[in-house]
Amino acid sequence: MSVSGLVKPDYDVLNVVALKKMATAATVAHVTGHSPDEVERVLTCLADRGLVVLAGDAALPTNDAEPALAESAGSHYAGVRGDDDLAKLIDRFEAVNAQFLVTMSSWQQIDVGGRKVINDHSDSEYDEKVIARLEKLTERLRPLLNALAEYDGRFGVYPRRFDAAMHGIDAGRHDLVSSPTEDSVHNIWFEFHEDLLRTLGRERTE
Repeated sequence: MSVSGLVKPDYDVLNVVALKKMATAATVAHVTGHSPDEVERVLTCLADRGLVVLAGDAALPTNDAEPALAESAGSHYAGVRGDDDLAKLIDRFEAVNAQFLVTMSSWQQIDVGGRKVINDHSDSEYDEKVIARLEKLTERLRPLLNALAEYDGRFGVYPRRFDAAMHGIDAGRHDLVSSPTEDSVHNIWFEFHEDLLRTLGRERTE
């Protein structure tokens, strides 16, 4: 089966399903900005093409999904890949991403007597310092997201997701730092990194 020819709405929807490994139409609509009705229509078309499997109210990517996305990204994002100014922002992202990984490790573990132990989050002052670092890192990501949004408006959804997660954290929802089942800062960042690599046609290095 040919994997070429994903029109943009199909790409957007399949991209989210592939990033999340399993997603409902409501989740895809939230992340892409497309209407739920449009997402439902696209998911049905993708299922007919063998690119997703529909299971109840959720969609899962098939083995053909990644090749289809990779081939289509080459045509949809040729301009991104050839933008020298954007390349400079992307180079800076690699350093910011390394700091993000260290910060997330600091959230999950603390140093006690030279040993790393699980953070039980009993030290609120420590946790607040880590949260402040996360907030600064998400702000440092904004110029890149804004530049990408000039090529594709869907990248403009990422700042809104980060803002919602940070507002929740500030209100006491500390699960929004790294929960694997919420739209947490960790999940949003991970999805953006994967999305960026696919957009650029690159492989993850770390």
